[in-house]
Amino acid sequence: MDLNQTRKYIHDLANSLSVVDASLSRATKMLSEKLPEDSEELKRLAKANENLKKSIGTLRDLRQLVHSEINPT
Repeated sequence: MDLNQTRKYIHDLANSLSVVDASLSRATKMLSEKLPEDSEELKRLAKANENLKKSIGTLRDLRQLVHSEINPT
């Protein structure tokens, strides 16, 4: 896979993660209004959100690396 294909792949993955992030945030907000704060469901959603944020951060790092390879300074 060349760098331009990699860049497109990263872009597509970032779009998918953005949809997941928005859906997870909405679900967490809705459930937090109906469930006790210490419920197992909310704990699972918080853990999923934490891992999603880590994945997004890793993807940003990868995007910067690919960008620096395509456009060296």
